[in-house]
Amino acid sequence: MRPIALLQRTGFGFLCLWAGLMLMGARPGMATEWNALNEGSQLGQLTAGPIPLHSPNPEEALRVAQRQLETLTTEPARTRAHTRMASALLDLHRYNEALRHARLALQQYRINADSQGVAQTYHLLGIVDVALGDSGRAHLRYQQALHGFSRLNDLRSQATVHEHLGDLYASQLNWERALTGYQSAVKIWQKLREPGRVAVAMHAIGRMYLAEQQYSRALFYLRQSAQRSQDLHDSVAVGYVMHSIGSVYASFGSYALAQGIYKQALDKLPRHKAPPVLQASLYESIAAMQDSVGNLASAEYNLQQALPLEMRSGSRSRLSDLYYSLSMIYRKKGQTSAALEALTHHVELEDSVAAEARATQIAELRTRYETKKKEQEIELLQKERLLQEANLRRQTGWRNVLGVGALLLLLLVAGLYRARRRQAGINRLLTRKNQAIQRQKEELDRLNRTKDTLFSVISHDLRSPLSSLYSLLTLLNIGASSPERLAEHSVRVSRALDATLQLLDNLLNWSMAQMRNEGMKPKVFALDELVEECLTLLLNDAERKELLFQNELTARCFVRADVDMTRLILRNLIGNAIKFTPAGGTISISNRRVGAFWEVAVTDTGVGIPRADWDKVLGIGVRSTLGTARERGTGLGLRLCKDFVELNGGKLSFTSEVNRGSVFRFTLSAVAKEAQMTVAPAEDEQASSVAAG
Repeated sequence: MRPIALLQRTGFGFLCLWAGLMLMGARPGMATEWNALNEGSQLGQLTAGPIPLHSPNPEEALRVAQRQLETLTTEPARTRAHTRMASALLDLHRYNEALRHARLALQQYRINADSQGVAQTYHLLGIVDVALGDSGRAHLRYQQALHGFSRLNDLRSQATVHEHLGDLYASQLNWERALTGYQSAVKIWQKLREPGRVAVAMHAIGRMYLAEQQYSRALFYLRQSAQRSQDLHDSVAVGYVMHSIGSVYASFGSYALAQGIYKQALDKLPRHKAPPVLQASLYESIAAMQDSVGNLASAEYNLQQALPLEMRSGSRSRLSDLYYSLSMIYRKKGQTSAALEALTHHVELEDSVAAEARATQIAELRTRYETKKKEQEIELLQKERLLQEANLRRQTGWRNVLGVGALLLLLLVAGLYRARRRQAGINRLLTRKNQAIQRQKEELDRLNRTKDTLFSVISHDLRSPLSSLYSLLTLLNIGASSPERLAEHSVRVSRALDATLQLLDNLLNWSMAQMRNEGMKPKVFALDELVEECLTLLLNDAERKELLFQNELTARCFVRADVDMTRLILRNLIGNAIKFTPAGGTISISNRRVGAFWEVAVTDTGVGIPRADWDKVLGIGVRSTLGTARERGTGLGLRLCKDFVELNGGKLSFTSEVNRGSVFRFTLSAVAKEAQMTVAPAEDEQASSVAAG
């Protein structure tokens, strides 16, 4: 068994299982809402109240609905009975029959002009289509249901449909659209003040960010979900969320930390009430961590613990995968007979799963055939309409020809007018040439001043580390110091050289910035994606100082700027925040729209800057103070950020308070919504090597 294979099955595979539970109405960590549980046994209550999408006893619900269809005579009551039949058949996995009854109910709801019934039936049809594997039609049904609930201002139903849309996109691995669905649901649940549903939706958002490998955002939402579930004393929900948090750390190689989180989640679960599938997944994840470090005995033990739980869960596919993982462990341990037996179980279960899949596909094909037949009848009617529209377009075409002729005439007149203006432009060009010569002279003077500044900084800051290095080499040559003394000198010189390298990098980039726009490559890109990249890159540094990153960007924001310069600005500002924030502090990134600009703020809870030193912060050659962990700096990083922001048309500013932290803000040109629709995410370019100053 390869560790990464099992991690994928218990990570993203677990997400698919969890999304499937949500599609069927079962919400991890929350009691399923049976608001109309007793309606099925009360014939007199059929004309009021919502129809539940699921029932705890579908066989009994089916019998009651059949009895209602046989005895009831009023059309509204029979329509609701058809809806109950469809819901019960859905729970019994008799999807084709459920589809037929749901369509009968929808037809009658339309005749009766029952908007609530129409919207609810569209929602039910979407769930049935998902079960049949027809995701395209399911998406259409969900959108129709959402439109109906919006017109009725039914917020609870809107939130549920948004969640189901998110589940549908998640099953198709369309993480961005799934994320949009879950975020819409969170807003509504927060408005309705339902913390349990908010926790579930935030868990889903965290899983989406994990799927997109945006680990800092994933941890931010998963921790919020865990806190809300703990406040509700829902240990099962906490178990699901901690499993997801462990998957985040496992995804970027922190196996020991992930294993500890899995074990902690397992210990907190109520063993007799927790879902078997959750317990089994936690055992399998722990086994994967043990296998990754070569502890095969412990990996086998945890897989054996998961085996009876998987049998209780009833999922043949997951049980088949578990037997395969066991066979790989036995093979590594050299237990050939045990490996063969486990592999045999795996193959038998795979064959059974494949047979069930084939039966489902046959039923699905039959349903699609019937649907296709009806669609062809509709298509014939549409063709007649298209013929009529074609005749209308032919008449419109002649009018367009006349319009084009008139347009060509106007273009000819415009061309003559432009020729006359071109002559005047040549005269203005000569004037601009003279002005350009004057600007070049001023630019040469400015570059000479930049050169003098560079030489001044280099002569001041390089002398000390080079002198220390020369002294260390002299001691080595004469052998006049003890090994302990030499080790101390080596550490000191290494730190000095590291600071010197940072200085040289910042000097190089600063000198390029002094060349104005030379080398700049402005383009439209998603600033929030670049922020996530920088946070992920510096996540280990923050973890090492026990700092908490909070990505508080509230919307997709597209800007026009140089990608490399923007990446350097973010890394310098975030690096400075890490440097001057003590252990246990918080660093947050937020944004807001300010006119034609996006303003990004980097906020820390660090030591702050005295008011008397504010005017010195962005100066050239100012010595940087030591960080909270005695990190050294060059004093050039913030000046470099200021120059790069201004080169891109923005402005850098800051506020600070001693022992309360600092806020550094910068602005970049925002891009209009019309331009965002045609812009792809920024290309993954080589990250800048400039460290925080």
